[in-house]
Amino acid sequence: MLHRYQTFKEVISNIRSNVSLEEIPFYTFSFRDSYSERQRRTIEREINNLKIKFIKQQMPRFIKEKDLFYNKTHLDYVKTSFPKSRKNYLHMCNFLSDPVSTPYINNYDIAVRFDDDSWFKAKIKFDFSSFFNNKDKFIATSHVHTDNILKRRETKIGFFQATIDYCRENKITPKYNLLAKSISTEDLELFHQLPWTSGNFNIYKMASFKTEEWKHWRSYIEKKGGIFTNRWGDLEIIGTFFYIYYKDPIFNLDLYPNQYDQRKDNQSIIYFKKNFIFRILSRLKRKILTVFKLLFIR
Repeated sequence: MLHRYQTFKEVISNIRSNVSLEEIPFYTFSFRDSYSERQRRTIEREINNLKIKFIKQQMPRFIKEKDLFYNKTHLDYVKTSFPKSRKNYLHMCNFLSDPVSTPYINNYDIAVRFDDDSWFKAKIKFDFSSFFNNKDKFIATSHVHTDNILKRRETKIGFFQATIDYCRENKITPKYNLLAKSISTEDLELFHQLPWTSGNFNIYKMASFKTEEWKHWRSYIEKKGGIFTNRWGDLEIIGTFFYIYYKDPIFNLDLYPNQYDQRKDNQSIIYFKKNFIFRILSRLKRKILTVFKLLFIR
């Protein structure tokens, strides 16, 4: 997802050179209200073999405005970091939690998912062919983490119960031992110890998302509405699916923090703030000029 377009060229160059992806086409996705058509053309012109695609903001009709995540102000995460202006983030979670929802990457065997501030400190050794031919691994990730902070737990409210219900309704015993144990004992704390992928740099085998099992799971999650009401993210939605159906599906590259960082640097934030201020000033300038012209004409 494209957000910090000012530093995106540098991020793309860094990933291509350090992950041996020089000739690979890159697709980046954004919402139409985030960037103008002119900005899109400029970025595509400056970065070789890159295409920006605008995605639709689709939300299930049964979800009401009052139930959206940003209205749950009793949660610390919402109070401090999730105002209504971040509504697009919920649409982003919805989009990223179904990798085969876009036709642009469906024809590829492997897809690399990264953020617009992902940053490699050195070249990494990763054999794409070996990963593709490994019958036991379906996701490779820069590193894994657990739900050891409140923010992460507040974005998974209701998700554990939904997972329990799914497994019991379909008479499934998860293949991944830790998930199976947490469900059999209904132990939420154990569930929070599951290793989740980083999301900032994930490598997916696309065939995994074209199975009937995935379609069934993703449809179930969509009907629950938790992506929009509880900010369920793609990491837990995709990760739990693989933990349900596969014994040990994740290949942890263990790159963080020596070879990889989740944030390029603080410049990304600074550039974004500068851009935000610049846009506000530009709009004010246009309004002032408009008023001046009207007064002058009168």
